[in-house]
Amino acid sequence: MYRINYFIFIVVAGLILSSCEKDNYAGPNAELQGTFIDKDLNQPLAQDIISGTVIEIIEHGWVTGQTNITQTLVVKGDGTYSNSQIFAGKYLVRAVRGNFQNIPAIDTLEIKKGTNKLDFLVTPYIRIKEPSIVRNGSIVTATFKLEQTTNQNVTRIGLYVHPNPNVGQPMKLVFVETTLNRITTPNETFTINMDLNNFKSWTQLREGDQYYFRIGAVSSATSAKYNYAPPVRLTF
Repeated sequence: MYRINYFIFIVVAGLILSSCEKDNYAGPNAELQGTFIDKDLNQPLAQDIISGTVIEIIEHGWVTGQTNITQTLVVKGDGTYSNSQIFAGKYLVRAVRGNFQNIPAIDTLEIKKGTNKLDFLVTPYIRIKEPSIVRNGSIVTATFKLEQTTNQNVTRIGLYVHPNPNVGQPMKLVFVETTLNRITTPNETFTINMDLNNFKSWTQLREGDQYYFRIGAVSSATSAKYNYAPPVRLTF
């Protein structure tokens, strides 16, 4: 019995010691950063920070024909992204679920040690032109025009409110929306009115506080996300 217990002790001790060996693998040594840019306006393209655009990268070479180990990089509300937890190597890179027309994947991108920059030049589904948000008493009025870059319908337009400047359809406290489901014309002016009196009973909105108001529109294109005008800060 003594020999059996001694043997078990040796095996367990060996397992514990082996599990405590120093990890000699080097950590991530590269960073990938960049901006989604409206290629016609040469301006950053604003994004939703909830369920917005995602960059997928898949490293080549770990397994022959590997296609299932995917890292995702999250895009910020201002259209920029940055991730420093990447290993240098060659990657398949693709931007998905965006508010812009589909762009081809980059089959092989060499990410080197240190900082690497990769901008995406894109065409938004919709551009919101001549936006205006003004308050007159309890009424906030948003007026704007739409420039479509595809022949797909504009599904909805809306005015969204939140204390955070990244306000949008997925990140809102209160909102007013209109369903269109049609093609628009460049000279057509849209108006959305929001009566603040309708929201005084909401515990999320308090008189005297400041909130961001933002115009948004979404295309009927598959998986399309909202396009936005810049947010405007008003006092409730």
